[in-house]
Amino acid sequence: MEAPVRTGWDDHGLVVGGAAVPLLAGAMHYWRVAPRHWDACVRALADLGVRQVETYVPWSVHETAPGRFDWTGARDLGRFLDVVAAAGLGAVLRPGPHCNAELTGFGFPDRILRDPTMQARNGHGAPVWMPAPPQAFPVPSYASAAFRAEVAGWFAAFAAVVTPRLAPDGPVVAIGVDNEAQQFFRLGAFDHDYHPDAIAWWHEAGGDGEPPRRWDVDDEAAQARAVDWVRFKDVYTARALGELASALDDVGLRGVARFHNLPPGEPWWSDAPRIADAIRGPVGIDLYAGRHDLPMIKRRALHLVGSSSVPLAPEVGVGFFPWLPPIDPDGQREAMLGLLAWGVRGLNVYMAVARERWYGAAIGDDGTPGPAAAWLRPVLRALGEVDWSHLRRPAEVAVVVSRADARWGLASSLIDPVTPVVAEALGLGPAGAAELGRDAGAVRHRRWVAAAQHALELAQVPYVLVDEGCDVERLASFRALVVPTFDRVDAALLTKLRQVAERKRIVVMGPDAPSRDELGRPLADATLPRRAGMMRAASVDDVAGLAEDLAGLVDPVEAWTVARGADVDCAAHVDAAGAARVVFVVNRGGRTAQAVVRTPGPLHLRDVVTGEPVRGDDSIELEVPGHAVRMLRVE
Repeated sequence: MEAPVRTGWDDHGLVVGGAAVPLLAGAMHYWRVAPRHWDACVRALADLGVRQVETYVPWSVHETAPGRFDWTGARDLGRFLDVVAAAGLGAVLRPGPHCNAELTGFGFPDRILRDPTMQARNGHGAPVWMPAPPQAFPVPSYASAAFRAEVAGWFAAFAAVVTPRLAPDGPVVAIGVDNEAQQFFRLGAFDHDYHPDAIAWWHEAGGDGEPPRRWDVDDEAAQARAVDWVRFKDVYTARALGELASALDDVGLRGVARFHNLPPGEPWWSDAPRIADAIRGPVGIDLYAGRHDLPMIKRRALHLVGSSSVPLAPEVGVGFFPWLPPIDPDGQREAMLGLLAWGVRGLNVYMAVARERWYGAAIGDDGTPGPAAAWLRPVLRALGEVDWSHLRRPAEVAVVVSRADARWGLASSLIDPVTPVVAEALGLGPAGAAELGRDAGAVRHRRWVAAAQHALELAQVPYVLVDEGCDVERLASFRALVVPTFDRVDAALLTKLRQVAERKRIVVMGPDAPSRDELGRPLADATLPRRAGMMRAASVDDVAGLAEDLAGLVDPVEAWTVARGADVDCAAHVDAAGAARVVFVVNRGGRTAQAVVRTPGPLHLRDVVTGEPVRGDDSIELEVPGHAVRMLRVE
């Protein structure tokens, strides 16, 4: 008999008992808080405006011996969920098996990490180590059948506690499928996984012979196999998460909304649409950033909005772990507002409740509000009052993000196996980590995507970033697609672009017409989409000219555009009738701006954070500090 659908997702967010529920969660690690304070902390979360309490359920915390689990005292998950239900909140659970949470071993039992049959292997056959404080550990291979069998046992123990408390009768509304599955942040092309079971997956996916272990500067056939190996990593990740989702089904948790959270990273590092198909749920991205990161925040938020019907940020930092330099708490406020400005509709405050190995949470571990609660409370409450998950920032143009060239840059990286995360942090230039690759196409792609974004911003044309892995229906939902292309293109993407053009959508490509596929082979069909426009080769250095060209993709709109403020953006979020309900004004520059924003007529607005009224006739004028975001509610 088919299991009942208890909770799920629609275009607005969570659906519980047939009703849409916004995902506005706050993280609280029950096992790190004294049970006598559980009720006070959960009620403080409710007062903050959250709708769900999110928590990891770590394997290593509950397993006391192989196959034996402790669910008592501070580990009493069932009692904690009952407290959450009594406060009228939902629960979002993440049983891993990878939890991180600054736990030693990331929540894996020591016996799992020490077992050589389960360890991921590098190109030399040695274990792959995760250098995470306070103690490095060898990471498991998700392809390992032995590892997945052990995970199934852990999921069964977890399900025994959770199943009686599933929505709609209980508080559990969603379950995370693993955590930040990016091969433990080690994205080097030839770093791992060379576990025998992973190599078997490579063969099953059509991989030829032994997987490559280095970049060959002289052999073009070997280079193509190396790029295919990088592409296989996306297959590996999606298959691994799909196996975990099936394991949750097998222990009685079918019919509960699923999601996955990718770690902070660039859009071309993970195939989010493939993962979403594998787990049958949305894929979000975590964010730990400050006010100086607003351009990066915009890029990642627009990728989520363009590529997913439910753009989620499953972890939005409030506070930080103490292993890295501190983040300015006021800057984290601007980061969260930036995510909302560009359309993220569901989020989880991490951490909402204080715990060990963390500082700066919104609420103390005894339920006492901290400094961050002063700005979180009005923001979260306003999101609930305006029915945020049903609002939209209209955008008819999408810039397509491709991985065809990015994979060549990763495979040919001069610093492999060092992860590109490190290269991005060094600020090497407009192409980021691709600057250290031997492949010119990867550098050109990053620079052209950036140029297209900048041009659309100059033209004040609202846009999003859409992943090349999205289906035709998603791509065709936009009036126009801007697709930077050179000699290579993913053959499947080119086919979809032709289909989109047949539906009378505008496709702008270039500056080159591609002749080779994603592996560098001659395209079987290099026919361009009908009536495809081509960007001029000089446009990458003439962004103002490109802005003039791209401005014609949509009909001009005056309302909610910036009349004064060179580094200022405006994002209006409208309801189903097209009326603006919330407006964000973002200053990307470092100096305070006296911004003027055109409006559709006389309006009264109010700053959600400060409570300051803002009034205007055909425009509003307001001061926006450098690297800051004003969130205005239309009254």
